[in-house]
Order: sequence, then C-alpha cells, then structure tokens
Amino acid sequence: MKKMIVGLMVVALLATAGIAMAQGWGRGPGNGPCAGYGPGAGPMGGWATGLNLTAEQQQKMQALRESHFNEMAPLREKMNSKRAEIQALWAQPEPNLGQIREKQMEMNALREQLQEKATKNRIEMRSILTPEQKAQLGTAISQGYGTGYGKRGGFGPGRGMGPGGCPRW
Repeated sequence: MKKMIVGLMVVALLATAGIAMAQGWGRGPGNGPCAGYGPGAGPMGGWATGLNLTAEQQQKMQALRESHFNEMAPLREKMNSKRAEIQALWAQPEPNLGQIREKQMEMNALREQLQEKATKNRIEMRSILTPEQKAQLGTAISQGYGTGYGKRGGFGPGRGMGPGGCPRW
C-alpha cells in the first residue's frame, strides 16, 4: 500500500512538473509597477494622453510615428543581425575576443544612429505641440512621469524615465 501511494505521488509530481515546464520560462503578469509585456497606451503613447491633442495634431504625430518606424526598420534589422553574429561568436568553443569586440563596436555604432534618429523624432513631435502642451509635458517629465513599461509589455502611462521611474532590468 505504501509503495502504491509513493508511486502515485511520484506520478503526480512528474505530471505537474511537466505542465509547468511546458509553459516555459518568462515574465508573468506580476504585481509591480512594470508588470510585463503587451500593448501600451495607444498610438501616441502615454505621454500624449493628458495633453488634449487636437485631431490635426494626432494625425501629424501618427504620420511622424509611422515615418520614424519605417526609417528605423533597416537599423533595427542590422542590430538584430549583429546581435545574432555576436551570439554565434560566443557559441564557439573558443570565442575570438577580437571578433566579438569588433561586432560590439559595430552594434554600438548602430545603437548611436538609432538614438540620434529617436532624438530627432522626439524634437519633431514636440514641434507639433502648443506652448501650453509643451509646458504640461515638461512638468510631467520633470516629475518622472511619461512612457514606462505598461501592463503586458508595451509602453504606457506611468513612472517613466524620470526620478523614481520604472526599474530597468
């Protein structure tokens, strides 16, 4: 009888472990301020929700956003390619430090280009705002509010890049 109970417990343990492992590892919904991955706060992001944008401003910003996204696509593809190349170099039995550093430098140059284009896009977005909206945005940013990690993964309203913002892990 004891052997049968122990056997059933082992089977139950293996069955539940199998189910848990089938789900894979990753972030869950969590309870913190930066809970997980998923859609954010709409096409303008969380920062624009309190600015009362006009329909014309929304259209202009959406056009800028789409243009920026399309302009960044080739750079993002190159970044992904370089990331894969670096990963392949690290996967070798004897990784070549010189080659890895070279690829990292190439990746850093691409990252710098992405940041320059993102900064230019942010300035263009701000040029659409009225002086009052710019003041509201400046106040929100100085308080640490803006786009941060939203529920289920996208960027949404909440503690963003300012002081006390979302932890970066």
